[in-house]
Amino acid sequence: MSERIVAVVPVRSLQGGKTRLAGTLTPEARQALSRRMLRHVLEQTLASAAVDRVVVVSPDEEALEVARTVHPSVVALPQGATSPGLNPALDLGRSWAESAGAEAMLVLFADLPRLTASDVRDLARQEAPVALAPDRHGTGTNALRLRLVSGGRAFAFAFGVDSAALHLAEARRLGLEAVIHRSPGLSFDLDTADDWRSFVDGEALAVRTAGASLCAAWGPGQ
Repeated sequence: MSERIVAVVPVRSLQGGKTRLAGTLTPEARQALSRRMLRHVLEQTLASAAVDRVVVVSPDEEALEVARTVHPSVVALPQGATSPGLNPALDLGRSWAESAGAEAMLVLFADLPRLTASDVRDLARQEAPVALAPDRHGTGTNALRLRLVSGGRAFAFAFGVDSAALHLAEARRLGLEAVIHRSPGLSFDLDTADDWRSFVDGEALAVRTAGASLCAAWGPGQ
C-alpha cells in the first residue's frame, strides 16, 4: 500500500523537559540530551524515506529552531498558548497533515534514542487503520500510525497514563482495526533515571562490542 504519510513529532520543551531526570542530570545536560534526541528522531525519520513530510509541533521556539536546522523539508509548526498540551499538539499536526493531502500520519516522540530508519519504515508499512507501538512496559504509546482516510480523522488522541489501553479502546469505539507493533527502537523512550542508566549501559556495551570487532578485524600485523 502506497500512501502519502506525514510524520508528526510533538515537543513540549527542550529547556524545561525531562524533569524526572533532574536528580540524575543537570538542567544543561537535560537540555542538551533533549536536543540530541530530537535531532536523532528527525534524522532517522528522514532517512527512512517512508514519509512525505516531517512536522515538529511545539510551543518552544528552541525546538522549532532545531527542526529548521535538521533539514529544509522539516516543517516547524508553532503551537499556540490557547491550545496547550500534548494531545492538542497532535490535533494541530493532524490538521496540517490533512491540509497537505496526507492519507496517513505517524506520531513519533522526540525521546526515542534507539530509533532507526528501519523502525520508522516498518511502522509506516502497517496497513491497519490504527497501529500503535507501546513502550517496553506495555502501558504507554511511543508511536502511532493512523490512517486518516479510514476513520482516523475522528480518532481522539489519549497520550498520557495508560495511553496504550486508551488508544485501543478508542479504536474499538470507532470500529477500527488496531494492531500492536513492537520494535526495540520504538519501545525504548528515555524519561526516567532507570531509563538513563539502561541507555548508558547499552551504549557502553555497544562501544565495547564495536571495539572488540575492530580488534578482531585489525589484529596484530594488520
